[in-house]
Amino acid sequence: MSDSETPGRPRALPRVAIVGRPNVGKSSLFNRLLRRREAIVLDRPGVTRDRLERDGRLAARRVVFMDTGGIVPGSEDDLYKQVSRQAIAALEGAHLIALVVDARAGVTPLDEQVAEILHRATVPVVLIANKVDDEPQEALAHDAWRLGLGEPVPVSAETGRGIEELAELLESLLPPLPEGETAAPEADHDGLPDPREELCVSVVGRPNVGKSSLVNRLAGEERVTVSPVPGTTRDAVDVILRRDGQRIRLVDTAGIRRRAKVDSRDESVGILMTRRRLARSHVAIFVVDAVQGITSGDVAIAGEILDTGRPMVLALNKWDLVADPETRVGELDAELERRLAFAPKIPRVTVSATSGQRAFKLLDLAREQALAATRRIPTSELNRFLERSLAELLAGGGSTTKMLYITQTGTLPPRFAIFCRDPEGVDPSVRRYLEHRIREEFDLGPIPVVVDLRLSPRRR
Repeated sequence: MSDSETPGRPRALPRVAIVGRPNVGKSSLFNRLLRRREAIVLDRPGVTRDRLERDGRLAARRVVFMDTGGIVPGSEDDLYKQVSRQAIAALEGAHLIALVVDARAGVTPLDEQVAEILHRATVPVVLIANKVDDEPQEALAHDAWRLGLGEPVPVSAETGRGIEELAELLESLLPPLPEGETAAPEADHDGLPDPREELCVSVVGRPNVGKSSLVNRLAGEERVTVSPVPGTTRDAVDVILRRDGQRIRLVDTAGIRRRAKVDSRDESVGILMTRRRLARSHVAIFVVDAVQGITSGDVAIAGEILDTGRPMVLALNKWDLVADPETRVGELDAELERRLAFAPKIPRVTVSATSGQRAFKLLDLAREQALAATRRIPTSELNRFLERSLAELLAGGGSTTKMLYITQTGTLPPRFAIFCRDPEGVDPSVRRYLEHRIREEFDLGPIPVVVDLRLSPRRR
């Protein structure tokens, strides 16, 4: 791997790891501290499988919160082993650890095993007794004293009781930021940072096409649980890395399936969150199984991405399993032209998440697409372009109603308003012609472009 391809996670913000055995309310506390719902919460163990990282605030300081799956030391179950390993790995990068126990259930042998691991921690550990909904229940928290980690802090993640006091306590225990390091860039009014400073990329696709393996390959470590069982990833998992000096946020999302094929409630919640995360990304890497080819599910997902107005890059994954690459390229091109005709000229790359073959080219293409989709074009340039384009249209024998001027009204996707004397009289082919010419003139490539035709204020 070249220097430009060596991923590294920035440590500009202090990191707070939320850990504990399964089903003690870690994800509820994570959402409560974050002040928004990011982690899936259901009343049964094992729902959180990967560690989630989100930028947030405590009392007055920006931090990275890390939600982890339940730690089950010594479990023989392969999935629990992976989840526990990732949760424990999160401790290594943490500046502060929050151990959550269920005050109503009391201290269990599993709590004691997790606490034993944390006795070896080199950073502060805060013991949190969750599910204390009112003052009479605070006595339930006393049992946690015997874990030997200090005084338990009673809170209710469900109602918010004690959360402000907890945030102040956590903040008081954080170390100062290392000299020379800066916080992550603030988001703009759309909730997204400038893609030149932080590029937000959603990795989407059907279950079991290799999304998590691809994210792990790009991150250079096992950050996301990988299993041959479809539906393993249920949360949208953020992974931060740097490439060519740029901060990149990869979001490994739950596999999107058609509604009739969703067979569990928590998986359906994961699909809803995938769609929400798509809208909070600059660009999507759309992963397809190159061996299996383009399915009806893939067609539906491509439509979902286009509905959000986000550009996409197509990753034809599992290329290491293709027997005859030259023949397969031609077959896939024909399938794409036939089944994804509504999304022409999507940039595509044949990749292998297993070997890393061409994986980093996806990030380069994603950056190009995101920069094009967030570009702002000066109004003066747009109006010179409109004048030329209409002259070419008329010279070619076409006709249209009088168009007075054009301005850009938005990004992601680039949106333009053309003010006309009679918008209803503009033939749809003229609108398509102008959308095509805008992409061509301003080098926007295959990203979606929207042209709105509006009545001139003078005519109104």
